[in-house]
Amino acid sequence: MDKQHGYAGKILRVNLSTGDVGTVSTGNYFDRFLGGRGIALKIYWDEVIPQIDAFDPENCLIFMTGPLCGVPGFAGSRWQVCGKSPILNQFSYANLGGAWGARLKSAGYDGLVLNGKADSLVYLSINNETVELKDASHLKGKGAIETREILKDELGDSFCVVATGAAGENMVNYATLLADSDSSGSSGFGALMGAKNLKAITVSGKGKVEVADKKAAKLMRQKVRELKYEPFIWPTTLPQERMEKDICFGCINGCMRVKYHPENRRSGKYCCQSAGYYEVRAQRYYGKVTDVPFQATKLCDDYGIDTRAVETLMMWLSRCYKAHILSEDETGLPLSKLGSLEFIQTLLHTIAFREGFGDILAEGTLQAANIVGKNADRYITDYMIKTGEDSPYGSRMHITTGLLYATEPRMPIQQLHEVGLPVLLWALRIGGNSDTLLKNNYMTSEVIRAISKKFWGDEIAADFSTFEGKALSAVKIQDRQYAKESLILCDFSWPITHSPITDDHVGDPALESQVCSAVTGMDMDKTDLDKFGQRIFNLQRAVLAREGRTGRASDTIEEFNFTIPLKAEFGNPDCIVPGRNGEVFSRKGMVLDRQKFEKIKDEYYAIRGWDVSTGLQTKTKLEELGLDDIAETLQHEDLLV
Repeated sequence: MDKQHGYAGKILRVNLSTGDVGTVSTGNYFDRFLGGRGIALKIYWDEVIPQIDAFDPENCLIFMTGPLCGVPGFAGSRWQVCGKSPILNQFSYANLGGAWGARLKSAGYDGLVLNGKADSLVYLSINNETVELKDASHLKGKGAIETREILKDELGDSFCVVATGAAGENMVNYATLLADSDSSGSSGFGALMGAKNLKAITVSGKGKVEVADKKAAKLMRQKVRELKYEPFIWPTTLPQERMEKDICFGCINGCMRVKYHPENRRSGKYCCQSAGYYEVRAQRYYGKVTDVPFQATKLCDDYGIDTRAVETLMMWLSRCYKAHILSEDETGLPLSKLGSLEFIQTLLHTIAFREGFGDILAEGTLQAANIVGKNADRYITDYMIKTGEDSPYGSRMHITTGLLYATEPRMPIQQLHEVGLPVLLWALRIGGNSDTLLKNNYMTSEVIRAISKKFWGDEIAADFSTFEGKALSAVKIQDRQYAKESLILCDFSWPITHSPITDDHVGDPALESQVCSAVTGMDMDKTDLDKFGQRIFNLQRAVLAREGRTGRASDTIEEFNFTIPLKAEFGNPDCIVPGRNGEVFSRKGMVLDRQKFEKIKDEYYAIRGWDVSTGLQTKTKLEELGLDDIAETLQHEDLLV
């Protein structure tokens, strides 16, 4: 491609079966799909046959950066991993931080596409233009953290490493990837690396990302830093004096990621929230605060196991044990010691190496319940979605999020945050816990309504006592988030919906387009960027349609949303939300009204320009978005109206 600011210009391709290495021009994609999720989706659409299994060698594993990656000061060095996930055997995605993505960009590549399967365990080494597959037999069975340390010792600290642990090698369905800064990626992509006999990818590079307008980029950097609120302070029982902030490459001002220094043990980096999956259980077991939750998190990272999947799995195991459906003898697990270090060590080891009952648990909670039988599925009640993850910012609480859950292949945490976090800040302020997450919490009902008007389409979207405005807000959020996931901007910094320094404490939805213009030189405003997001979201919809998601019939959420009253919500036990005119309204004890939910699906489809009765995309809309080639394929396969 001709030199385009913000891009390295090439996408690296490696066939693990043959060892062939090549590149394609990023220019084939960026004008329609920008970067990140957008470009990854187009590559996936072109190259992954809908009918193949996730573990088929020809499934692509796609690592992609965006045009802001490698540019400091914007929190834009996140990177995406995409492919067909083994969890539901359909397209999915993960988002990671740290410096690996920026290092790939500095090596001269906007992305990496892997297909095929190596004959034996290998790792991929990328050092600028030198790309090699190397023997990884000495890494077999080792943890992701240990693998990273070994490779850095062998290659030098200039290399960044993404690896998988034993769970990935043994194709545990929910195995993760782990990169520098212990940045973790889910959706089972560790298992995809295992299926391809790929243990790790190391990358080093010396290049720099050139921006189109250095002066404008500097001014935008200053503006963003001024507008940005302070990083969240996440409640944790771990001693604050042993923590230090850990900042990803190119960040604005950090987040809840820290480096923790335990006594007499190796330090480790993690997100404060991630330790929470074992924190309450450990406190109950030991009767005091310990650093066992931190150790549990590091075990998950090293084995390559998703903490969210383990959290829901433990809920099910605990309930089945208490109901005498599962026993310690039958499972080989110390179920009576749940919360202890011994329990989590045993559980994770048996899963990662598929030993005994761990071979069943490696398939995920839903599949394990079906295998166990004895009505074990009855103990999966209202805490799990179809991918085995938990369901924060749930549909019974926020309504809008029901549409977000229904139309995504996994938990769409970035989209959920856009609704859930401001509401949580509002609830904490109402409850008198103003500084629990945000210093000087200014999230009043007036601020929430102003955010809703500017970012979600209408003030009524911030009234969670009604279904009004929720379809439009879902569309607005998705389009913005899909553009964000293609730039790629960090979820804890963007969008800047609120600010401590503006008169009304409301942020600016045009900032992302202004940053993109300064870096790439593209003539872009908010409307243009939102159209990128709309186009990319529609491409994902098309991909999923080819993989069996048939419109309205597949746009569903779990049955418990309609049948089991809401007991509590993440960080908000009283389930309070802004109601009419911002008044305090509690959704505790409520279920989602099925008829009203179907009605807002009608409204959502109409706003999207899709067929209302079926939820299928229309030829007219796809052509309007410049997706004529996608429309042609869908029409040929009878997936279009």
